[in-house]
Amino acid sequence: MAFLDNSETLKESQTLEFKEAAAGLPDDIWESYSAFANTEGGEIVLGIHENKTTHTFSIVGVANPSELIDTFWSTVRNSQKVSSDVLLPDDVREATVEGRSVVVIDVPRASKADKPVRVRIKKADIAFVRRGTTSQRATEREIQQMEYDKAYLADRAPLNEIGINALDPKTITRYREVAAATKAHSPWNSDSNEDFLYHIGGLAKGWDGLLHPTKAGLLAFGLEHEISGIIPHYRLDYREETEGDLRWTDRVMSQDGNQNGNLIDFYFTMVSKIAKLFKAPFSTDETGMRHGSRNPITECVNEAIVNGLVHAWYGLNAKVTIVVKNDSITVSNSGSLLIDKGVAISGGFSEPRNPTLMRIFNYIGAGDQAGSGLCTIWKNWYSAFEKTPILTEKHSPSYVDLVLPMQTKSALSQSSLSSFSKHELLLVKAIEGAESPITAADVAKNVGISVRKAQEILLELTKKQKSGVSRTKIGRSFHYYIDRN
Repeated sequence: MAFLDNSETLKESQTLEFKEAAAGLPDDIWESYSAFANTEGGEIVLGIHENKTTHTFSIVGVANPSELIDTFWSTVRNSQKVSSDVLLPDDVREATVEGRSVVVIDVPRASKADKPVRVRIKKADIAFVRRGTTSQRATEREIQQMEYDKAYLADRAPLNEIGINALDPKTITRYREVAAATKAHSPWNSDSNEDFLYHIGGLAKGWDGLLHPTKAGLLAFGLEHEISGIIPHYRLDYREETEGDLRWTDRVMSQDGNQNGNLIDFYFTMVSKIAKLFKAPFSTDETGMRHGSRNPITECVNEAIVNGLVHAWYGLNAKVTIVVKNDSITVSNSGSLLIDKGVAISGGFSEPRNPTLMRIFNYIGAGDQAGSGLCTIWKNWYSAFEKTPILTEKHSPSYVDLVLPMQTKSALSQSSLSSFSKHELLLVKAIEGAESPITAADVAKNVGISVRKAQEILLELTKKQKSGVSRTKIGRSFHYYIDRN
């Protein structure tokens, strides 16, 4: 709890909230619990007083920590008060700070199966989300997103109001040509378009017994005006902003009339754009097929694009944007992360928002179904540019940004580096060179110091404003990474 080491610098944040608890468990603690669980997770600390005039905080402690903890556990496990208990036993604990007892509650990001986490307030079950330093009632749009994420194979449900004529035959033909080359021995290659799309999840039987496009099928193969009819604010946008004051030097949009406007058509266009951008040692034909040797840089960018397309929230505000600048490529998609950032980067675990859509891309060899996509991007991108990608979440509305920086200098400024001790500099370099967030034990091993010493130095680094060192909890351990935000 490095944030409690200096009472003069106490400050609430997106993932941290203080409460006094002088008169027992505060009533508004449940708003905070719901907000953290429904957003990125966070810590609630009981025993911290806020001066409402100066908006500063001081450690006052709690008189009866064990009683507070017992009350909290009995309430959070009461389904009449809280819809989901997302905590593990060690997530609620007593701590001593400046000689005073405080209670720390680590609220993890809830799984999509548990969201929205609601709490009963004045006979109403309400879901909250975290916005900056406040817990606010979730909007209807946010509730819709959480309910959609919760549903099993929601993107495979038939859209009964439209028929197969909502799909573009040219896109289907192009996709099948790639699929036939990727899956040369598949028995589906000889199927009709209807049967083929049914097998991969693009069509499903509706209430009338006929085949209708699924949401995944419409997004992947649909005509743009048909997609917009179901998803009003749907937009795909690619921009190259590389010429100084010019707004953009090249642009591709789903609604510009130069393409069919669906995800597959857009993706094939992106493959060609990225290959030319990085002068990849392979060519692409009209189907988007690649020839020649593989290029790890273009592979990273293509993986990032697929990741944005298949994990986006295609609700009322559905948007995927790719911006190419001289020093970076940014892929942004609507929606929040479904797992913690550190877990996503470490790889090995996948929680797709649109599993059918992911299957459609995976079938032609695009994207990674095993959950190692981001981990591979982190590894290969750092090898190419000596820069670590940046994954961030934004809220109200929810967006995820993946930035691929292309400068070859250190992530930290020389002025920042000059303020580090010899050991601090070694640890920072070890963290920056890691493929993904790294534990104190791994840092210690790489640098050649004791784990205890590494923990002490890392604690100090997280307290330095310009160190860039941050940490995330993965499982029961803290993992460290360089945060440039």
